[in-house]
Amino acid sequence: MPEFGNILLLVACLLSLTYLFLPFSSYRFVSSAIFFCVSASMAILIYCHIKNDFSLENVYYHSHTTKPLIYKICGVWGNKEGSMLLWTLVLVMYLLLMDIYIPSVIPVLDYLDPDNLIANENIKWQCNKNWIPVSATCMTPERTNGSKLKKISLITQGLICFCFLLFTLLESSPFTKMPGIETDGLGFNPILQDIGLAIHPPVLYLGYLGFSIPFSLSIAGLILNTEGNVWAKIVRPWVLISWSLLTLGISLGSWWAYRELGWGGFWFWDPVENVSLMPWLIAVALTHLLLVVRNFNTLRNFAILLTLTTFILSVTGTFLVRSGILTSVHTFADDPRYGLYILALLGVITVSSLVIFVVFTRKNHTSFQYSILESEKKSATQVTEGRRFFSRLTMMLMNNLLFITAFFIVFVGTLYPTVLEYLTGELISVGAPYYNSLFNSIALAILVLTMIGQYCSWQGNSLLPIFREYRFSFCSAAAILPFIFHMELMIVLSITISIALLIFVLEAYSKRICLFKVAFGESILLARRVSKSYYGMMLAHAGVAILVLGISYSVGWQEKKENYLGIGDSITVNKFKVTLRNIELIKEKNFHAVRGTMDIRNLLNNKILGEVTPEYRFYLAEGQKNVESSIYHNLFSDIYVVIGEIDKSKSKVAAKVHYKPGMSIIWLGSFLIAFGSLLAALPSTKKAVPSVS
Repeated sequence: MPEFGNILLLVACLLSLTYLFLPFSSYRFVSSAIFFCVSASMAILIYCHIKNDFSLENVYYHSHTTKPLIYKICGVWGNKEGSMLLWTLVLVMYLLLMDIYIPSVIPVLDYLDPDNLIANENIKWQCNKNWIPVSATCMTPERTNGSKLKKISLITQGLICFCFLLFTLLESSPFTKMPGIETDGLGFNPILQDIGLAIHPPVLYLGYLGFSIPFSLSIAGLILNTEGNVWAKIVRPWVLISWSLLTLGISLGSWWAYRELGWGGFWFWDPVENVSLMPWLIAVALTHLLLVVRNFNTLRNFAILLTLTTFILSVTGTFLVRSGILTSVHTFADDPRYGLYILALLGVITVSSLVIFVVFTRKNHTSFQYSILESEKKSATQVTEGRRFFSRLTMMLMNNLLFITAFFIVFVGTLYPTVLEYLTGELISVGAPYYNSLFNSIALAILVLTMIGQYCSWQGNSLLPIFREYRFSFCSAAAILPFIFHMELMIVLSITISIALLIFVLEAYSKRICLFKVAFGESILLARRVSKSYYGMMLAHAGVAILVLGISYSVGWQEKKENYLGIGDSITVNKFKVTLRNIELIKEKNFHAVRGTMDIRNLLNNKILGEVTPEYRFYLAEGQKNVESSIYHNLFSDIYVVIGEIDKSKSKVAAKVHYKPGMSIIWLGSFLIAFGSLLAALPSTKKAVPSVS
């Protein structure tokens, strides 16, 4: 059966080239066939892991007969070959979704929603009896017909799939046979034997590779010189969905590291963590810039450049993780030859996309600039001249500049040590002090500009009334100062500004539905009329405020204590007392462990809240030791406990107890950001604007 896996991948690889010469009507069948072949190949590999088929190198080196079933399944993508197969599966899944959901015909009016074009207030609209922008009347059929856009997008996506399928077949096949017959495997990395592995990599890949769709649409948009507002309306939902999944994937990775690595933190500025953060930062800038492109039909080329960069950074991540260049618990391999192939693939994608960008932006520059009607030019000039500095557009562009600056900070800090080592042989490390000293001030500036941007109109307005109209938000934030003024300045600023932003978002919503100004029933009716896009924006911005608040609370008030404990000994952190009640040796099929049972007591009321059972494990097949943390979750804080080996001379066990406030707030903020952006991507249920005859 394993032989069929490679055959199916070969068929999928060849089919991905047929988009170049088959008729457009055959694309749906080809997309479905490619997805079926890769899905069947993945199913075969999972079956081989479940059945302990140690004739395969992938199973032999990464599994064992005593490994639990769940880890046999998710262990399929816990290695470089299996993870690359998962990568290709997600990529061809998006190929099929493109074929299904990207329309072949794009009516102009479907992509010019007056509710989202408030920036064009003083542009004269009227075509027959329907309100549409004047520029829509001068669009050529080539620009409004989506069949060419869809066809070129699918060809581009098919070529990307071909590259990765070919790489999987030639260099990363999970179906390579063992030279001999083995009866058991070598086991699986203990830190990956966690439920987080089952969900973190697939979700992260869904985020990474989701940006392949905007990438392909951007290539098609460049070649066809598609109008910016039409292109942005098509691309933006895919960007939002991908960014939402990437946010969720990063959050799940942070949650896994917090639970599994035993050091009590959720973000270490690890190089591989940074690699996932870089496309996330550019994608944030892109999601906001697409609003400008859609509303003003400008800055299209800059948005396309950010779109290309986001996907290139996603591919860069898989190169760095698999090349051995970066050292991290998250990396899969240290095979330079393997990394060289991915580097070549990355080079092909990067160079070809940038060449297309340069060639077609120059080619289309004249026609794109001078196809606008003179009347529209005049009104656009009036908009520009009448706009004040404090406008939503200005604040959005300034925020984009800050996000791009943050990206370069992470980019330099991640790759500078590697480049320096290659050039001079000197080994250095760039840690949290570098990132925190530069990142924190940028994050606070982004929060402030987000508040101002929500207040301002697109045309601009005076900033002074904001303090009167939103005095409740600012007074609420100021009221917290007496309780936190003794903390570090950055903690004080972070908490104050995040609380101000959170209440500001809620107050802006209350004004939108006229809460307390009209009857409550009327407010409910107004709330039902608010678009999904606005609710998504509101939840995402509130999530950002909650996330920053949780991080600040956690960093500012966390505590850690460690000691050797005997039966009855205690460690006290904050208002909690952790007492060791029992130590026992346990034996499972795949590991032996020392397990400690500890009570958590609240010293304020002297009540026992619960117990934790941390373990210090020795995995038999792998011959490795690993700590297994145990966490007591409270509403606003965690008690995080890990133990080490028993000191036989003292008859005591080494223990570390962390008081981690605000962790639930951090996870809530991350979830709201992801859910908000996903909600904003959903299609509007409003009544469609009637078409022009």
